[in-house]
Amino acid sequence: MIIMYYIFKKTNELIENEMSQIRALFEEVFKKPMTIEQFEQKFEKNQSGFSYHGLMIDEEKIVGCYSAIPYKYNYFGKEVVFALSVDTMIAEKYRGNPFNLKKMANLVYDSLKADGIPFVFGFPNDNVYLVRKKILKWQDIGKLDFYILPINIGAIKSKLAFLNIFSKIFAGLTNILAGPKIADTVNYGIEKVNNKVFRDGRYDDSYSVKMLCKDGYFVYKIYDEEGVRTAYIIDVYPLSKYNLENSIKELYSKEKNNIDLIMYVGNLDFSVKNLFKVPEKYRPKNVYMSGKILDDTLVDERVFDLKNWNVNLSNYDVR
Repeated sequence: MIIMYYIFKKTNELIENEMSQIRALFEEVFKKPMTIEQFEQKFEKNQSGFSYHGLMIDEEKIVGCYSAIPYKYNYFGKEVVFALSVDTMIAEKYRGNPFNLKKMANLVYDSLKADGIPFVFGFPNDNVYLVRKKILKWQDIGKLDFYILPINIGAIKSKLAFLNIFSKIFAGLTNILAGPKIADTVNYGIEKVNNKVFRDGRYDDSYSVKMLCKDGYFVYKIYDEEGVRTAYIIDVYPLSKYNLENSIKELYSKEKNNIDLIMYVGNLDFSVKNLFKVPEKYRPKNVYMSGKILDDTLVDERVFDLKNWNVNLSNYDVR
């Protein structure tokens, strides 16, 4: 008979053995390791110095974990702290009862609300999207769009390899045309506070951070996606048509011989000359964004409208 109990701890309350168990559970569930340095980077390098963890325990072994990381956001002219839900995991033996998730999550939500954090959000994958909606009562914010610039189209679709020379020429031409300076400041109601604390916690040495003269910076990272060398633009700050187009130009100029594809995932209310929006039916996957209001005196229903958000890959803990 399995008898479990549930506890809540902030990261700075975890003992070494508990951190090791959470990392081991992460490797079991997600099939990749998490070093102690990665654990500390993710959960401790934020303005609070800790994150929030609801734990499911069986005979002193952690078999489930629900975590949330605090981040500062500008919310329609005021600064608040939102919580990003990450790495929801339950050992395989203990799955099947969705209320185990609810018990862990509610421990976290109670502590977030007690600390004045009014909203929790995340980007659930297909496996947990409906569970969060039905069990945790999350609401949809929207789906993120995919924007691409093919450089070697044959790497993306082998039957089109004969068009590689044309895709390279086309990529080069679009970047020549892009980037004239225009007054195009974008004002979103909701966006992260993009300060040094955020950057130090979000980006380790595996990311490339490049300055855009005095106008800001962009961040990118290159992955091998099943043989397709993909350069993901993680963030552009401040976000504008001019800065995004010039980020792509800079990235293309530096990496064009090392990559097959440039990709930006996010929410844009403008078009750019050197990226093309992927039709929904051709997206490589769905990137859902959803959340839950914990204190409706500090946030309201506007938080569930994707058009109000400046959001991209920098806002969550992948890529």
